[in-house]
Amino acid sequence: MGLSTSLGTAISGLNSAQIGIGVVSQNVANAGTPGYVRRNVSSVDSVSGGTVGVSNPNVQRLLDRIVQHQLLQESSGAAYTSTRAQVFANLDQLYGAPGSKTALDSMYSSFTSSLQALQNDPSSYTNRTAVLDAASQLASRLRGLSEGVQQERSQAEAGIGSAVTRVNELLDQLTNVNARIVNAQQTSGTADLRDQRDRIVSELSQYVEIRTDERPNGAINITTASGTQLFDGRPTVKFEFDARANIGPQSQWSTDPATRGVGTIIARDLNGNGFDAIANNTFRSGEIGALVELRDKTLVQAQKQLDEIAAQLSSALSDREIAGTAVTAGAATGFDVDLAGLQSGNSVTLDYKVTPGGQTQRFTFVRVESAASLPLPASAQGDANNRVIGIDFSGGPASVAAQMQAAIGPGFTVSNTGSVLRIVDDGAGATRDVVGLTARPTQTSLTGGTGELPFFVDGRNNGVYTGSYEGGAQSTGFASRITVNPDLIADRSRLVVFNTSPATPQGDTTRPKFLYDRLTSSQRSFTNATGFDGSTATSSGTVSSLVQRVVAGQGQASEQAKRLDEGQQVAFSSVQSRFLEDTKVNVDQEMSTLIELQSAYAANARVISTVKELLDVLMRL
Repeated sequence: MGLSTSLGTAISGLNSAQIGIGVVSQNVANAGTPGYVRRNVSSVDSVSGGTVGVSNPNVQRLLDRIVQHQLLQESSGAAYTSTRAQVFANLDQLYGAPGSKTALDSMYSSFTSSLQALQNDPSSYTNRTAVLDAASQLASRLRGLSEGVQQERSQAEAGIGSAVTRVNELLDQLTNVNARIVNAQQTSGTADLRDQRDRIVSELSQYVEIRTDERPNGAINITTASGTQLFDGRPTVKFEFDARANIGPQSQWSTDPATRGVGTIIARDLNGNGFDAIANNTFRSGEIGALVELRDKTLVQAQKQLDEIAAQLSSALSDREIAGTAVTAGAATGFDVDLAGLQSGNSVTLDYKVTPGGQTQRFTFVRVESAASLPLPASAQGDANNRVIGIDFSGGPASVAAQMQAAIGPGFTVSNTGSVLRIVDDGAGATRDVVGLTARPTQTSLTGGTGELPFFVDGRNNGVYTGSYEGGAQSTGFASRITVNPDLIADRSRLVVFNTSPATPQGDTTRPKFLYDRLTSSQRSFTNATGFDGSTATSSGTVSSLVQRVVAGQGQASEQAKRLDEGQQVAFSSVQSRFLEDTKVNVDQEMSTLIELQSAYAANARVISTVKELLDVLMRL
């Protein structure tokens, strides 16, 4: 090997060692810097024209790509579960622990207990006042819970807007960093840029579940888990969010902009074409996915349960139950019932038994005032055993009978005589037998000669709650409007006196007992809006059991969300630990590498020094 060859080899080795020492120095200096990935120098021996040396030393980051991709997925999941857990915790605090003084079930129990005390002494002014006070507190609690739920929805709306803005900012930041990486060589500066890009991508994964793919030239491609491309050298979409103010129970998400009451996310491509990212299910996880789910499903369901409590509480005390009169028409049997007192939203139920087998099923006919209110909303629908059908009463009794006939089909005969409805079976055996026909009109006055009374009213106009569907379901948001009838507060004797001629005695127990029994013993049908146990079927029970199920269910949902988040955080921490184990700087290891590099540096320097001495000798000859 000639002196020039030795000198070239030593110089290239010296340069490689110098770069390596700089990388070690940078590693040690950033040992505690978040997002810094440990790096080393990759050198390749080269032989050119008889010269042996080190070719193109590259600075490489030491990380496991598979673990990095897993970390991004777990990051999205952790953001999703933590966002949900926080909102559920807020709801749990809002509802109160079951049995606590401020919990909904406790206030309901106070109301029923006051009715029981009034039953024991109906003439007591103190007992009457206690009933109205407890009822007012219960109504106020329902309104407060409804307001709290809508505040959570408003915060979710604002959170979606902030998150969308941040996602656009992160995609813009990636454009500059990605271009610099593509245009640069594998140096220490490039590694810094890659760290910066990883930090941006990591933050992006907290908002939306993403998949990344690095191209041979160092560029990065990003798509969502649903397949929507977000970035390919530059943002391929820009998100827009039309936030809405004053969100209330009626504010619902819809694909129809004319009926949508909350904001939606529009993704626009480079040509300006847009699609609804929520309808397209673009955000399946991450913070945005959680906020959309909370705003449009979880919190909407919570509001529906509160509305169901308010509606059942009001209807249980105000709705009369008029059982049909048994009739026969030849071999056919059935019932007559008068529909004269029915108001918009009131119902008529037809119970029949399927033979053979003896299974009892039901049709529920709901009065509406015009065909514009049909079909009934999904929240009003029943199930296979209780089919709920809207009937337009605007055409008169004959039209009502015809609509019912068309709805229930052959096997029954529906007719009318004035306002009296008659439904009979076909008189044949082993088919279907009518076992009940019941009308449920709402009592509108405090003195109607019966125990029912409009105890609670709709605070929007102090009108009686009938469950109307005109211009939208009256039940929607009713929990935010329910209030004690002001006429009852003005004359609390009506808690006992239900008849004026002859006047009901002040000590009569009929109405107090009726009100108490209606809430604690009477079986009522709950709509599928309650969604207990994830079911969409109707269910039945007392109003008391409904309140207990809602409060207990909320606590269970909160605990489940908490456990899910704890499990996800463990998974995220586990993957994060694996990633950090691969990428973190070990100072002892770096010092060992530094010693090796210093030795290599000294050896190469010694070669250069020796070559110099030999050249000096040659020059003196």
